[in-house]
Amino acid sequence: MASILVSEADPDVRQLLIVLMERRGSSAIALDRNVEIPPRGDLLLLEPATGWCVEQARLARLFFPELPIICMGLRPEGADFLRDGTVVYLEKPFTVEALEAAVAVALREAVIG
Repeated sequence: MASILVSEADPDVRQLLIVLMERRGSSAIALDRNVEIPPRGDLLLLEPATGWCVEQARLARLFFPELPIICMGLRPEGADFLRDGTVVYLEKPFTVEALEAAVAVALREAVIG
C-alpha cells in the first residue's frame, strides 16, 4: 500500500484527493502548514499555487530527495527544487482518470528508479 502525501490549500479539494487516494487502496496524509518535518511518503501530490504548499514540498524534498512529485495546477517554472523528481504536471481541471494514471506512473517509476 502506497503512502500519498497531499499538499493542497483548498480544504474541499484536499479532502477529495484524500478520498480518491484511499479509494485506490493507498493511505493519504494531508500535509499541515505547521509541520516542520513532513512524514515519509511514497509520492507527493502538490498544488504549487500557495506559498505554504511549496514550502511543504521543499521540506519533503530536503528530507526525502527521491520523493516523486505530481504537480497539480500551473507549471511552477521557477521552482528549482521540483526539477528533479517531478514526474508529471496535471493542469487543473483534470479528470479522476488522469490523476489515477499519473499516480500509477509515478509510483511505478519510483519503484523502478
